[in-house]
Amino acid sequence: MSQQVQIDYKHIACQCNTVCNMAEQRLKKLDEMLSQIENTATRLLNDQTESLKAAIVKEKKSLIKQIKVVRDKADEDAKMGVVRTNNYDARYAHRDDTINAAKNLEDMVNTLSSQKLIEFQSLLDNLLKESSKDAYRKLLERTNGHVTIDEQTQKVLNSIQDEVLRQFTYLAYIKDNTLLGDSLIKAGKELMEESLNSTYESRMTFEEERIREELEAARVDKDIISKVVSKKEGTAKERLSQMQAQATTEVIGETIRQQSLKVIMKAVADRGFIVDKKNIKINRETNEVHMVAMKASGERADFKIYMDGKFIYDFHHGYKGQACQKDIEPFMKDLEEVYGIHVTKSQEIWSNPDKISTMKYQAMNTNKNKG
Repeated sequence: MSQQVQIDYKHIACQCNTVCNMAEQRLKKLDEMLSQIENTATRLLNDQTESLKAAIVKEKKSLIKQIKVVRDKADEDAKMGVVRTNNYDARYAHRDDTINAAKNLEDMVNTLSSQKLIEFQSLLDNLLKESSKDAYRKLLERTNGHVTIDEQTQKVLNSIQDEVLRQFTYLAYIKDNTLLGDSLIKAGKELMEESLNSTYESRMTFEEERIREELEAARVDKDIISKVVSKKEGTAKERLSQMQAQATTEVIGETIRQQSLKVIMKAVADRGFIVDKKNIKINRETNEVHMVAMKASGERADFKIYMDGKFIYDFHHGYKGQACQKDIEPFMKDLEEVYGIHVTKSQEIWSNPDKISTMKYQAMNTNKNKG
């Protein structure tokens, strides 16, 4: 069966750009870590220094690549605007590609924030700690920064794919060079787990504050911020993972709502309405923005905009009979064809066309990931 689908590329671009901005903030953290390694390189074994740097640079390049993919797709989609096309058209599939690319980047941001950066920092702290010990310093002096490892042990280290685990296993060997094979890997895992648990616990206050600041910068409601950063169940790693994922969702949702508010204000202004900033209010209990737009002739339109890409409009004050349709129809047309609001569902809540105070109260879902 053929189906006509209206696609909003501009709102998808808004979502993509928000995720990219968050990813670029994480790139700065990787750069800071690389600078820390450069500043302490003389205190670390050369092989380990280069190995850790390589792992961080690899993570950085991967993030940069995905940011470019998402930005390119978002820019391309934004240029296309809103199109009406058969759902078998290649452009429909391209819309899904863009959404999936943004979701992949979002997952990368969350993993990097709540896991990778912690692992890298924990490893670096351990390398610096180990390098300060007398035995380690003597080893450096004796080997000019390179430690000779027997062939069998080197094979064990080379068999470990995860860079952080391999480095911790190496540290376990430095602590006890009698360990062999599986015993060495087990010691490396135990050392890594102990170190990471300690690092997560020690950084929780810092990470909570970081997440709080990011949410505040996005103008997320204070009550929501408190709920996000008050996770108490599970290990420190689990709590941080949950906080980061929810924080990312809230930042994206709030950004989309703010963008939707701007679009609606512009669309009603084009229809002759005036929006006074005093008539824009936030209901903290229901987490919605209420906006009232007025015409000089007395007509009025009310809007409620929610975080999930849904808004409700109400054209009824000052209209006679079906007169409100003269404003509703061009308003909705502009939202879709000019401003890129992709309406996936329209549900009439209540109307009475025979009364002077005709109410046209509809819930419009503008979430670009649906429909």
